[in-house]
Amino acid sequence: MRIPPAPSIALLALALWVHPARAQEGGLGLDLSTDTSAQEQPGPDIGLDLRDSDPKAALMPRFVLLGLDTPERAGAQQAQAWLKTLARGAMSSGMVTLGANLQETRERLAEGYDAAVRCTEVSCLAEPADALDADLLTTARLSLEDAGWTLRAWTYDRDRRVVVEDVVSGRNPRDAAFQKEAATKLSNRMMALARPRAVLKVAVNVPQAVVKVGERILGVGSVEARLPPGTTQLEVSADEYSTFTRTLDLKPGASESVDVRLEISGPAPEGPGDDAVAGVSGSRGGGQSLFKRPAFYTAIVGLAAVGAGVVLGMGAKDVESRAGDADGDGIFDVSRKERLDAQSQANLATALIAGGGVVAAGSVVWLVVVPTRSAPKATLEPGGPGGASTALHLVVGGSF
Repeated sequence: MRIPPAPSIALLALALWVHPARAQEGGLGLDLSTDTSAQEQPGPDIGLDLRDSDPKAALMPRFVLLGLDTPERAGAQQAQAWLKTLARGAMSSGMVTLGANLQETRERLAEGYDAAVRCTEVSCLAEPADALDADLLTTARLSLEDAGWTLRAWTYDRDRRVVVEDVVSGRNPRDAAFQKEAATKLSNRMMALARPRAVLKVAVNVPQAVVKVGERILGVGSVEARLPPGTTQLEVSADEYSTFTRTLDLKPGASESVDVRLEISGPAPEGPGDDAVAGVSGSRGGGQSLFKRPAFYTAIVGLAAVGAGVVLGMGAKDVESRAGDADGDGIFDVSRKERLDAQSQANLATALIAGGGVVAAGSVVWLVVVPTRSAPKATLEPGGPGGASTALHLVVGGSF
């Protein structure tokens, strides 16, 4: 049968007009048709790429939708529509930017993806959030419960390290009002949790220095990172260098730069020993310690000699006082031997007093008048000239 050309051209034009419209509607890479053979499970080719090209989006928290757990077949048939609705709901808040689409999420988490989708606790959501660099991470489950069809969404807040849950119930998974309510809930959750990022730039003079903010390691050497606003502690450290710490007050949407110069804190360079330093300090301070100077001990010896001479002299004086004839019998009261011993004792006392006085006086002059000249003698080796041996020679050879 021959088909007129005009109707054929009209049908072709209608097909070309309808196709772009459907392509625009499925711009997320999701087919929203009801063909169950193509929608039983969302495949890894799902794009869900809603990332904003606005430069201001760089300071918004990164949001990642992990996926949707659908135990029942009826829910699995609508999984793609639900994923698209939830993603658009989160992005409609205007408070977050998309960190990764579903395909990228699957590729980055690899074998851990399935477990992450079914996780509802901080302990198992923290690692996927770090791997995806997601500030807000949401996973959801659509299933039949006692109240009917229920969507539960768990959102992990990496800043506060908490998981919050949102619950929405409906008649069936295809209900548009049910999907819209879930999207609104997730949008409100984003507005409640999202906080604009602050940019921190750290320039450090040591390439191997570790830069840490709070409990989070930002990197090694000079780094730039997006951080949550608020007060935090910056720490920069490296082996054999001093540690730099500073408390930062990061403002939402602001950028802060910190220049860090670490100083070497290893062993001090080799130099003069402690004895040499002590000797220099002693010479500048007025000489050696009193107890380290020989003149101090020669002065003590001289004073001891004077004391001994005084004692001997008093003994001789006592004998002399008894040397007369007190009873008038013409006989001295002391013997000749006692008189001779007393005379020798008196001579020795005179020598001790004179010699000891000279030694003590000389030592005092040595201590007081020439303190700086005696200081270097402390460094002389034992047995060498000067020092204590010189003083002893002076006492023995010069006084006695």
